[in-house]
Amino acid sequence: MFKKIASFILQIFLIVLLTVFTQIGGAIWLVMWLQANFLCFKIKKKSYSTYLKIKLSLFFGFYLFATFIVVPLAAEKYSNRVALPIFAENNIQPTTIWTCILNRHYVKPKLREALFRIGNNFDKKYPNSKVSYLDANFPFSLALYKNKGFPLLPHLSHNDGKKIDLSFFYLDKETQEPTDEKPSFSGYGIYEEPKKGEFNQAEVCLKQSWYYEIGKYAKVYSNEDNYSFDKKRTSYLMTLIIKEQSIKKFFLEPHLKNRFKITSPKWHFHGCKASRHDDHVHIQL
Repeated sequence: MFKKIASFILQIFLIVLLTVFTQIGGAIWLVMWLQANFLCFKIKKKSYSTYLKIKLSLFFGFYLFATFIVVPLAAEKYSNRVALPIFAENNIQPTTIWTCILNRHYVKPKLREALFRIGNNFDKKYPNSKVSYLDANFPFSLALYKNKGFPLLPHLSHNDGKKIDLSFFYLDKETQEPTDEKPSFSGYGIYEEPKKGEFNQAEVCLKQSWYYEIGKYAKVYSNEDNYSFDKKRTSYLMTLIIKEQSIKKFFLEPHLKNRFKITSPKWHFHGCKASRHDDHVHIQL
């Protein structure tokens, strides 16, 4: 009896966890759990390991099929959200393929077109570099609370298809040559700290909220000693963001805003209750 209760609790936990991080994973796990129980009842009695392999195979197979075939079509039809390129297209690419596998790369068509224009214009000046995106939004809006869209944790506002984070650019520290590689596997958590004489907003905000540095927990794997911040290309990316008419707002740490000499009214301080923005730039329609 205890094993059955523990197993049930574990299944519920997995469903919640997969829903939080992938939106569709929880529903697929539930279906596969029930399906595996139905198909493999006799196998389960004889060999639990065989049952588990079948269950996991069903889940991963159907999850990948849904993620790359079913969800893009359904999201565009029912939520007016489109998937960003999985591979380089219009000079736009994901920082990590896991962003796409986890269904965190959906935006409104208008934002995708804006990103394509930014990417193509960036290519004219830096033909060997590509603009890399991070978290965008989930495929389906699914308003859950006060008509707000499905949250993309740990972000506070990536829920309406109108927001996305873009990676900074970096140099190979040894050669000082430009590279499209990033010092963090996830693209988050490697902060371009204020230099001497620059205002340290993070120091102020961390006194109010630990959440301000939540990005450091998303580093997963980092190799920051091999890279240095590329001010030149990152600054040009900001120029293109400002020039893009459909982009109405972007978030960047104050010391980088001043370092890049940004005076555009599109720049906004995100507040101390959000995460810091000196490891990426947040843009929105």
